[in-house]
Amino acid sequence: MQTAELRKQILLVEDEGLIAADIQKRLERLGYSVPAIARSGEEALRCARSTSFDLVLMDIRLKGDMDGIATAQALKDELKTPVVYITAHSDPETLDRAQLTEPFGYILKPIGDGNLRSVVQISLYKAEMERRLRTSEAWLSTTLRSMGEGVIATDTNGEIVFMNPVADRITGWPGGTADGRLLMEVLGLFEESAPEPAKNPIFDLLPGENRAYTLVSRTGFKTPVEIGCFENRSLDEVLGAILVVRDISSRKEMETRLMQSHRMEAVANMAGGLAHDFNNQLTVILGYADELCNRLTNDDREQALEIRQAASVASSITSQLLTLSRREVVRWEVLNVTELICQVQPMISHSLGKAGTLSTDLGSMQGFVRGDRNRLKQVLLNLALNARDAMPAGGELRIESSTIEVDAESAARRLCHPGPYVRLRVVDSGGGMEPATLARIFEPFFTTKKAGAGTGLGLSIVHSIIAQSGGYISASSEIGRGTSFEILLPCIGTFHGLSALSGQEPRSAGDDPVPTVLLVEDEDGVRRLMHGYLEREGYQLLEARDPAEAELIAEVYTEPIHILVTDVMMPGMTGPQLAERLAPLRPEMKVLFVSGYRHDALEQRGLSIQDLNVLSKPFPASELLRRVRMLLTLRAPLAQ
Repeated sequence: MQTAELRKQILLVEDEGLIAADIQKRLERLGYSVPAIARSGEEALRCARSTSFDLVLMDIRLKGDMDGIATAQALKDELKTPVVYITAHSDPETLDRAQLTEPFGYILKPIGDGNLRSVVQISLYKAEMERRLRTSEAWLSTTLRSMGEGVIATDTNGEIVFMNPVADRITGWPGGTADGRLLMEVLGLFEESAPEPAKNPIFDLLPGENRAYTLVSRTGFKTPVEIGCFENRSLDEVLGAILVVRDISSRKEMETRLMQSHRMEAVANMAGGLAHDFNNQLTVILGYADELCNRLTNDDREQALEIRQAASVASSITSQLLTLSRREVVRWEVLNVTELICQVQPMISHSLGKAGTLSTDLGSMQGFVRGDRNRLKQVLLNLALNARDAMPAGGELRIESSTIEVDAESAARRLCHPGPYVRLRVVDSGGGMEPATLARIFEPFFTTKKAGAGTGLGLSIVHSIIAQSGGYISASSEIGRGTSFEILLPCIGTFHGLSALSGQEPRSAGDDPVPTVLLVEDEDGVRRLMHGYLEREGYQLLEARDPAEAELIAEVYTEPIHILVTDVMMPGMTGPQLAERLAPLRPEMKVLFVSGYRHDALEQRGLSIQDLNVLSKPFPASELLRRVRMLLTLRAPLAQ
């Protein structure tokens, strides 16, 4: 007997005590374990629910409400336990009833060792094979259902036998409603470049070929897809076909954006070259126009003034063209986006006129970005003017700002690199745009305004400025529901003011200033944890991911920074090196070093775990806050 068989446990269900004892002895003599004997169907179910059995030997005729056949059906439905019938009855009616439960075998009384051994061995083998098959099917089903691509399987008649959830969603046939239907009845395919219905991909595609189509779902929603088709066969026969349906909406969107970017780059380069040459001519025209204005009088002078005015307008257009081509000098600085919006808010309100209203939601977290102050103001003003023109009868313009984290799994990942961003949203309540118009709004010289009412460069310049700042801009619009522009600018640091914290009121002029903490930690999880500790204590927080961000924040932040809480080991620069570089700029700033390294590694950098300003990881919130408070009390009272 094999070792695997010695471990097999068999439940014996027999209401005749002497027969049950005889069968138990025979099974144990063959090397099987019989830990329980049940004398009724109810008792058998209780045993099977409490103990895992490899096989059940079931007498068909049992006393009680449940006979062996009913008990076997219950075991199969509830526990998938394999059953072998023991019976002295071989009449056709009984066997027909038993056959419906799909038993693994039959043992006829009286029982002999040879018959018992062969039936049990074969049944255990079949049960193991079925278990492996179920495991394989479950693994395959889970794999197919978790795929990010649609999978459709058909039989040899072209009827659908399986669709995973992605295919359900794309086709609009959920929950197995497509099973048994012909493939092309469910798969509403049209040629990508023509409105004609596509041919059945099973017959039209070559092996290994992938082709793009437009798929129209059951609900009428159109999705660009790419389909590949594979033959599904066993060793000796064809079983059907398997289609893989990929939603390529994101890819198409990226291709469109890339083409638009290349087109804009080409136009911008051409426009920049023309603007440079044209400026030379305008210099001459404006120069001589000034000379004529100074020498002429009366009507002649008025005509000269008109020439100079026209040349000045042309000069402003060439200036816009230079901005579009990114040839103007950029004055980079670190900017607080919230402050920038507040600075430009009065001008936007004035530009909207009396019929338009401006509302803002600037969020609690203020983000720092690198950019040109005047250019980013121009972005907001251009978008505001665009919104004003879209709301001739008045309406609301809303500007929102927040900080977000784009990770590898987020929807925004297809538009920008993962990382922290400051997000600006400019939303109007105007009439909205059609998809064809929306697709072209960033193109140079494209405008929907009347002739002479605009140059068609406003949104092109906005796109150019945001791209030059390392950011991304997108727009969405629906007829009758307004237009929304979303801008993502790389965030180089954040600031959380005290008044934004839950339960805190703005401080009056007579209160002591709240200490400001500059937190520098390259591990996101640790930084978020420490941020929460310090935030709950009521500190104002400046936050940086690395020493370079910390330096930029320390330079641009105009208020005092009372304490620097920094990790010791970080990419590019250590915590002590950062503190040393910030010391000339912030001589009054205290420093708390946080490290998970051993004491000997710290001593090599002039630190000791015994120092008050060195905190070893891991640490509780109370210890971090205690160290911060103690360091703050080592200096004179905070200046107001």
